[in-house]
Amino acid sequence: MKNSYIKEPTQENGFDDGTQLSTFLENNYHEIQNLDIEYEDEEYPVLSQAESRASILPLEVDFDDVDLSNLDDTVIQNQILTNEANTMDEKNKRQAKKKAKEKKEQEIRAAEERLMQNDVPRTADEFEKLVRGSSNSIFLWIKYMALMLSLAEIEKARLIAERALRTINIREESEKLNIWTVYFNLENEYGNPREEAVMKVFQRALQYWDPKKVHLALLGMCERTEQHKLADELLEKMTKKFKHSCKVWLRRIQLVLKQHQDGVQSVINRALLCLPRHKHIKFITQTAILEFKSGVPDRGRSMFEGMLREYPKRTDLWSVYLDQEI
Repeated sequence: MKNSYIKEPTQENGFDDGTQLSTFLENNYHEIQNLDIEYEDEEYPVLSQAESRASILPLEVDFDDVDLSNLDDTVIQNQILTNEANTMDEKNKRQAKKKAKEKKEQEIRAAEERLMQNDVPRTADEFEKLVRGSSNSIFLWIKYMALMLSLAEIEKARLIAERALRTINIREESEKLNIWTVYFNLENEYGNPREEAVMKVFQRALQYWDPKKVHLALLGMCERTEQHKLADELLEKMTKKFKHSCKVWLRRIQLVLKQHQDGVQSVINRALLCLPRHKHIKFITQTAILEFKSGVPDRGRSMFEGMLREYPKRTDLWSVYLDQEI
């Protein structure tokens, strides 16, 4: 049986394999024989002491009796902390990347606006030159469509919208979604029949983009044009389709308050039944803020005070509550 205490020769000692080690020992065998063994005990007492200690039996420890529970708990806790730190780092990186992207987009738009102010295109040919060089610029595409509409070229404006959707890079999600929104407004203004034309574009948009974002874009158009009936119908569908979305329920409450209806509490009760528990504080806080701004402030106060009785140490809730009272 191979002795487990004997280590294989490694390159760190200068021996690549067993053959080189054997050659080294053979070449130095005679020198080893010439050593005077009697000096081992007299002039080298350390060797004799080491030899005597080697005869002591090793300490035997039964690891079955060792309690490793605390160690395991510490390891698990360290692992959890490490995972949490990694998650926070990734989240911060994503947020920083998102902010950098938004800042870049704002700078590009500002530069385009300055360019347009200095030299405003007045013909389709001039716009064609610009969109070839900045094909991802929603600002240019919208201005191009506006030019066609000013010339009563409705069909050409539709074609430009379709072309923009094909041309803008697929990674520019916000830009493409803005083009769909402009397309909704175009059909809402010039479609015949209007509602049918809008819904046709809406159904197409649902095939390509996040359904919730597309629904919210159409809802925004309905609110801006004060089509309350269509907005009500759309929100009723959205609260069923996206019942776990806090944003959708808040838009529902916002519309109810704007129309001065009395069904706010019933909407709140439905929302709290549908939303996940971890979204309740966010939903109630935002609803209370809407009450202060557009509804009945006393209801907003009651909501804040109810949350603060349950979470008295939440300084962020106290801060938001004070902001509404100032």
